[in-house]
Amino acid sequence: MRMKYYKLLTVLSFALLTQANCCVGYGDDYVMYAKNSQGIPQYIYLTTIKTEDFKTHAVGKGWKYIRSFQIKEDGKVEHLTFLGNGYPMEYYFTDDSVIVFQYYKDKNVRWRDKYSYDETRNQINVPSLEYMQVNRLDSLNLEIVEAVGVMGYSVNTYELMMPYELNARMLGFDEIDR
Repeated sequence: MRMKYYKLLTVLSFALLTQANCCVGYGDDYVMYAKNSQGIPQYIYLTTIKTEDFKTHAVGKGWKYIRSFQIKEDGKVEHLTFLGNGYPMEYYFTDDSVIVFQYYKDKNVRWRDKYSYDETRNQINVPSLEYMQVNRLDSLNLEIVEAVGVMGYSVNTYELMMPYELNARMLGFDEIDR
């Protein structure tokens, strides 16, 4: 009987310890986004993502939103929860255009715009979007610093959409002109 309580106490202690470690925030006391010469926050560990790598990993794929962190004035980040108003956006890249999916004015909408990729700054230049810089990209994940209207800048993490998820967005979102 005593051994049963000992095992239960051990399991509970481990669970509490694990939860305490999980509560440590992402970059709470660490400046991860210093401002560049244009006054825009830039990831301090930014490495060049070649155009070929961008085409291989991003083009022809949909990217669904996972989480966000707001970049504060001091370069630190804090967790951000979007409450609508057009954010978060999700993306599908073709060779020369991006299709953006968003919930805007109480509707699921999609719109298309041309883009270019600048590998010298890892920047995706879209005329209708203020700022997008790729921090990290591989075959399953995409992390971008984006301008978020009056809120400033955020770091948004995206995950590769499965084909059925992309199909649902293509069919279930109304196309609008932007």
